[in-house]
Amino acid sequence: MSANTPYRLMGRPESGYSLKVRSALRYKNLPFEWMDRFKHQALYQQHAKVPLIPLLLLPTGSAMQDSTPILEMLEEQHPERSLHPPDPALRFLSELLEEYGDEWVNKLMFHYRWGYPADQKRRGTSLGRGVVEGKGFKLLAPIMTPIAARFIIKRMVPRMAFAGANENNAPILIASFSQLIDMLEAHLKTRPYLFGGSPAFADFGLWGQLWQAWTDASCETIIEQRAPSVVAWIKRMEHPSIEGEFESLDSLTATLKPIFEREVGPHFLAWSVANAKAYKAGEKQTELHMDDQKYYQKTFKYPASSLDILKEKFKVAASNRGLTDFLQDTHCLAHLQAQP
Repeated sequence: MSANTPYRLMGRPESGYSLKVRSALRYKNLPFEWMDRFKHQALYQQHAKVPLIPLLLLPTGSAMQDSTPILEMLEEQHPERSLHPPDPALRFLSELLEEYGDEWVNKLMFHYRWGYPADQKRRGTSLGRGVVEGKGFKLLAPIMTPIAARFIIKRMVPRMAFAGANENNAPILIASFSQLIDMLEAHLKTRPYLFGGSPAFADFGLWGQLWQAWTDASCETIIEQRAPSVVAWIKRMEHPSIEGEFESLDSLTATLKPIFEREVGPHFLAWSVANAKAYKAGEKQTELHMDDQKYYQKTFKYPASSLDILKEKFKVAASNRGLTDFLQDTHCLAHLQAQP
């Protein structure tokens, strides 16, 4: 792989996973070309194995699509400006938070984005404009964009259920978003990034989804009114830089622990384990009790596989007493040790 040959990142501003990878490339000071997904349809179809973005074209001529393996590849190939704290305990907690961002916070963002008229209009319009201009109709965009937006909204609203954003789950998702923002505000008041002075895996995973939420109508209001430190972090992560050292687990625990105790364990890990068990049993729907009520959504293969990977990462650091104590205290350990 030639360090002088730029990467090409195909994505869209409406994709948290695309911006997550773009932010990591910027942080590592790697040359890359940002390519609008809608404007490069032929190239995308040539390389995409699944209809998802981001798609990262490598200097070798091959391509990758999943944001987490992409970040892991970038870390392996370009270890300078590391995305991982040197402490094994902090590294795993960061990797766990990154997965929480990808798989759970995405549900929260999706609920607001496609569940409320103002959000639907804002995002449908930006996507519609992208589609129209991507097809070369820029001059006709004022006429065609509203038509494309209505089509996109009509297509996306039914997909909410697949992300768990159904009417039954709405109270859980709304409460989850609210308490996450409040706890992040407390945690980020005294540090630029989640684990101290430098961004880690967790920052990129959470930021990708929260940047999306912040650019949507409903969540923009919530975050701007209640979380100025979160807003500053969101802006900082567009072009992250090293502002200091990673902190110790002891210095982070007071405000980091509540996030794991109230969000990562009872929401993300509880759902993830239930999904994995349902997938192994061949059940099409995953059901569990969460926040004293029933939560349900379609069972998926990918989160079951990513949970297995997460458990393997935990095994690498499982001998760290500080980590196991933290996970035990936050009720996360049992989920990571659960058998599917």
